[in-house]
Amino acid sequence: MARVSKGKYNLQVMLIMLVYVALMLFEWPLVGKTHDPTWRAVLALLPTVPVVAVIALAARRVMRGDELEQRMQLIALSVAVGVVSVASLVGGFLAIAHVWQIGGDVLIWVFPALCFVYGAMHVSLVRKFTGAWDFWGC
Repeated sequence: MARVSKGKYNLQVMLIMLVYVALMLFEWPLVGKTHDPTWRAVLALLPTVPVVAVIALAARRVMRGDELEQRMQLIALSVAVGVVSVASLVGGFLAIAHVWQIGGDVLIWVFPALCFVYGAMHVSLVRKFTGAWDFWGC
């Protein structure tokens, strides 16, 4: 399999995220104004399409990387999933015990939290294995 260059990958992600931002700016305000439950669900779920596309691009990049790149990506992903899962479990237990009053809208932060922890872990792994601070090569 041919490798995906960092520049091409970053450009593709940027273009897809521009679609996401456009959807959030122009389509998302219509969700609250729509009365039909079917259309409301469609409008509410539409911004997930570009996010899924970016996840697919990232998976393709990991699969086409060499062994070291795959190892760093998968370690970073494993740590991110573990940290966010434990935080979610703690939050869930505190909510059940009525110590922390939260609504379901807090779930929107799970994916950004995964991305943040993954990014920080990946940068630290790249630093550990290569000695370089590669913030934009994720």
